[in-house]
Amino acid sequence: MRLIPSRKIRDGVELARDVVAGPPGTAPLLRAGVKLSARYAVLLPKAGVGSVWIEDELGADIDVTEPLTPETRAKVHKATAGALSAANTALRSGSGMPREVVESLGDVAGSMVNDLLDCPEAALALEDLGAFDDYTHKHSVQVTLLGLLIARRVWQTEGWIDYRGRRRFDRIEDRLRKLGLGLLVHDVGKLAVPPEILNKPGRLTDPEMEIMKGHAMAGVELLRPADLSPLSLSVVRDHHERVDGSGYPEGLFGSQVQEFPRIAAVADVFDAVTSQRVYKPAAPPHVGVRVIREGSGTQFCPSIVRHFRAVVMPYPVGHEITLPDGRAGVVASVSIDDPDSPTVRVKGPVGVEELVVDMTVERAKVA
Repeated sequence: MRLIPSRKIRDGVELARDVVAGPPGTAPLLRAGVKLSARYAVLLPKAGVGSVWIEDELGADIDVTEPLTPETRAKVHKATAGALSAANTALRSGSGMPREVVESLGDVAGSMVNDLLDCPEAALALEDLGAFDDYTHKHSVQVTLLGLLIARRVWQTEGWIDYRGRRRFDRIEDRLRKLGLGLLVHDVGKLAVPPEILNKPGRLTDPEMEIMKGHAMAGVELLRPADLSPLSLSVVRDHHERVDGSGYPEGLFGSQVQEFPRIAAVADVFDAVTSQRVYKPAAPPHVGVRVIREGSGTQFCPSIVRHFRAVVMPYPVGHEITLPDGRAGVVASVSIDDPDSPTVRVKGPVGVEELVVDMTVERAKVA
């Protein structure tokens, strides 16, 4: 199985996974096993489906793991959609989000944690959230998935430091649930930002940027009646803080930025870079990884970046790439010890072959 951009669909391509464009539980647009025609290269992007999983000779026996079960995906979709609706109502009425709405998100965060604790670190499908309604909805869930994966690796390998300065390896699931809740609602304050600013294609003016920066504290105010854990609330308030002091809303520096928002900052920026927006196309994963890597020590905590790089591969398994010599290939496997040199499956003179490719070569690019 491998992932290709919908625009590259050609006659006879066999679909490997259902294509869903509505909420979980609704009938798929297309079912796995169907043979596609070239016209879907036009129709699916118009329906918001930017990529599809297919079966062919190059993708044979490549196993890509879904991070969430279908049941959890359905719960996440329902709860997050309901929370966004409740937040909009709260903004119009001047009240905060109801406690029961936020508690439902806490339950969902727990389900996500349970799924992710059973998932391997490699070969995860992190980009298949086409059923989620809009950018804010999809982004919140995507950032939650990635943030939880990073945190899981940090706390299972290095532990966490309590208020007494002790390194601990217990209560990891509880911390993951609190982090997950904070990540699910980290951008809720953006609902208070005018759409013409939120979706502006060009550079924001200074006054517009000040309005945008207000979304962090707007989120805190919306959530105040729900009485969140301070750890969860720190994600909402501080996910735009940077360890070099250049962030907002307070310009916190170094250790003033707590661990939860440090994790959130990395997940948030990576997903923002690699997501499709109304004013920009999605960048490929290797570009998002480069942005995070180049921000290590300035924008982002080096320790968090190190664990991020072990979770998110620049050339993910199952993705189609173009080799330096111009041939198309599919990533069959990748090592966290050398993520820029994936094993790539290509069609050779005598059939399909696999080779290790150094993708740092100047002419290498994602297909």
